[in-house]
Amino acid sequence: MATALENELMEQMKVCMKSGDKIGLAAVRMVRTKVMEKRTAKNATEVTDEVVVDVIRNYVKVLQSSIDELKAGGASEEEANIAQMLAEIQYLARFLPQLMGEAEMAVIVDEILTREGITDPKMFGKATGLIMKDYKGKVDPGLVAKLIKAKLGG
Repeated sequence: MATALENELMEQMKVCMKSGDKIGLAAVRMVRTKVMEKRTAKNATEVTDEVVVDVIRNYVKVLQSSIDELKAGGASEEEANIAQMLAEIQYLARFLPQLMGEAEMAVIVDEILTREGITDPKMFGKATGLIMKDYKGKVDPGLVAKLIKAKLGG
């Protein structure tokens, strides 16, 4: 049975087909394919909206990684394949929850470091793990790492 987010993706796919939005159509089709792979995988668990969001987030990470690799190889943002990937990322952003801002995240980092008594830079991994466990999908891991390093001096 399809989740609410899967139904929304299906509706968006129809809208993209009718309007000729090739970028949106490609992005939604890929996400739906990845969700189907999750659903039919050996030892598959139930597909929920959270699983669908994780699929979207992972696909966006793959796209961003590909862009970074291409740029490292000398490609510019104007190249068609990079422009396509950037457009897909932008299209899919509407389906992802809004991440906490730096100020809000800084308060959480302070609270967790204080609560757990973490002051040693060697405890960076523990601090990161605690935050990511409690706030997965709500925070940018890179921002979390930056804020923890700033606090611990690592």
